[in-house]
Amino acid sequence: MKKNIENFKIFYSSPLGKVVSKIIAKKISQNWTTDSNLRIALIGFGSAYLDLVNRKAQSFFLLIPMLHGLYHFSLKKNNLTASVNEYNLPIDDLSLDRLLVIHSFEYLNDHKIFLRESWRALDKNGEIFIIVPHSFGLWRRYYKNNFFALRTFSIFELNSLLVNNFFTPISIDYSLFFPPNNNYFFKKSSFFEKVGSRFFNFFAGVIIIKAKKNYSAAILKERNIIKRKTTRAPRVDAI
Repeated sequence: MKKNIENFKIFYSSPLGKVVSKIIAKKISQNWTTDSNLRIALIGFGSAYLDLVNRKAQSFFLLIPMLHGLYHFSLKKNNLTASVNEYNLPIDDLSLDRLLVIHSFEYLNDHKIFLRESWRALDKNGEIFIIVPHSFGLWRRYYKNNFFALRTFSIFELNSLLVNNFFTPISIDYSLFFPPNNNYFFKKSSFFEKVGSRFFNFFAGVIIIKAKKNYSAAILKERNIIKRKTTRAPRVDAI
């Protein structure tokens, strides 16, 4: 698994990787406000997106999952880079305004623990952005064979994980509507993105979902409300 970091570096330095980073960055920026004084963390591998997420940030944390291996980023001030355990983030409670998860969620063995840990670290109005490979998309095999992703996701699975762990999805987007192994297709990527986002979401390579921290959440698997019966009448103390 440690060789993932090298695979990401090779991919994003290739012509295909540069096209992908441009497309994904544009998708993120559509829902990414550049308010100043935000406390932001990026977990996974996101060297191609650092300028976008670190813009005007009060503080910026770049968190590399330990199983990805080590990688040094040359960043400006007001940042901290660390190799972390995704299930025990070295971040104080309520200390983040925004968390971007890219090249990380698909490698987790326990998504519930990670989401609860993210919930803990985010402030009361905090937001989480998750970018994952789509189960039905054209990039599914590429993620598994080249990035060694453990799994892919449908929008229903992703939505259920978020809602069941106290997040409210507020926007869903799709991207990468062209095959990853054909120069002709990725050179025409802007055309495929425009047409695909309108008519062919089912074949998108990745899902981009934005969710807000919530303090109460319905459990999607539970359809019936459990009513507890009282075994005895309540006691009334005399005044």
